[in-house]
Amino acid sequence: MKIRIPFAVLITALFLWSCDEPLSYDNASFVYNPFSFTEDTLNNVTATESRAAEIEWGSHFRAWVGETQYYKSGFTVDFVFSDTSLDIAGVDSIQFQVNHFLTYPENGADTIASTYLNFGYYETMDQAIDLESSSYGNFLGTDSMNISGGSNSWKYTLPLGLITEGDTTASLGIFPATTEYLSSFYGGGSVSRPLLNFFFHEPDTAGDDSATFITFDADTLYMHLIEKSGVFDRSQFDYISQLKNDSLIMTLDLQGFMFGGDTIQHVLSSSVLPAIDDMASSLYSTDSVFRFSMIVEDPNSGLSATIEYGGDGYNSNQVKDVIQSAIDDKEDVIELILKPTNSGYSPGFLAISKDASASALYVKSSLAVRP
Repeated sequence: MKIRIPFAVLITALFLWSCDEPLSYDNASFVYNPFSFTEDTLNNVTATESRAAEIEWGSHFRAWVGETQYYKSGFTVDFVFSDTSLDIAGVDSIQFQVNHFLTYPENGADTIASTYLNFGYYETMDQAIDLESSSYGNFLGTDSMNISGGSNSWKYTLPLGLITEGDTTASLGIFPATTEYLSSFYGGGSVSRPLLNFFFHEPDTAGDDSATFITFDADTLYMHLIEKSGVFDRSQFDYISQLKNDSLIMTLDLQGFMFGGDTIQHVLSSSVLPAIDDMASSLYSTDSVFRFSMIVEDPNSGLSATIEYGGDGYNSNQVKDVIQSAIDDKEDVIELILKPTNSGYSPGFLAISKDASASALYVKSSLAVRP
C-alpha cells in the first residue's frame, strides 16, 4: 500500500510535535511547568501582633483640630521672637495665622453639613493641656471658619496686651469648639505652618494710613490627640490607624509551599487578606474613592508592596514578590508588617479581627524546577 506524500508529511509533523516538551517559560534559574497550577486561599496566619507608636508631630506636615466619636485633638504652637527689629511696644495689632487643608466629617460616608466651623483660640504658656477635661489654657475666643473648598488661610487677631514689651516667646493653641468633625491644618513640617504677623500702622507721605508688618513662623508645634474611651473594641480587634504609626505583624506558615530537591513553587500572584471588619472600620473619601493604603513589608528580605483597601474590598493587593522571595529563601515562617502609607494625613482606620485564623493568604502558583 502506498502512502500519499501529503499524508506522510502530516504523520511526520504529528510525530515530531508529540516528542516536544510543552512550551514553558524559563529564565536563568528555573523552568516553569505551565500545566501545574494551584490556586488556594490558605488560612495559614498563625498569629497577629498589634503595635502602636506616636507620630513626631512637631515636624509633621499636618496638625489636627476636632472632636468626633473616635478622636479628640488640637495643637499648641511656640514662637520665639529673635528678630531685634521687632518693637512690640509700637505694634498696633498681632494676627495668628493658620492654614487649613481639609475637614473630615465624623463618618467618612457623611458629607460636610455646614461650610462653617467654630475653633477655639487659647494662650497656652506654661499651661497643662488636658483633652479629657477640655482644659486647654487661657481662653481667648472663638472664630467661625469657612471650611468649604479645602485649603483656606485664616487670621485671628490676638487681644491687645497679650504679647507685651520684653516678651521673647509666645505659646498659642487651637482646640475644637465644634463636635462631629476633624480638621487638618498645615503643621510644623510645612512652609505653610502657623505664623504671627505683627502690624505697624503709620501715615505715608500723603497722610494716608500705611501698614507694615513683621512675620514670625512657628518654632515648635505640639499635637494633642486622644482616642475617645470605649469606642475602640480592642478585645476583638487590632486597629491600624492613619492618625498614628500603628502596625500589625502577621505570622504566616509557608511550609505548605516547600518542596524537596530542585522543585519550588513559582508564585504567579498573591494577596494578603487580613480579616477586616467593615462595620468596625472607618474609611474616608479621597477623590470619591473610599480607601486605606498600606505597606506590606517583610523585614527579613526588605521587600515590600503597597496594597489598597476600598469600601467594597481591595482596590489593589499584590504581594507575590514578597512571598516568592520567602519561598526562594526556604523560609518556613514569614512575618509581614502591615502599616499605613500616609500616617497623620487621614483619620481613617481599619479594624482587624484578633482571630488570626480568620485572616488568609491567597496564592496562585505553578511548580518550577531547576534546569
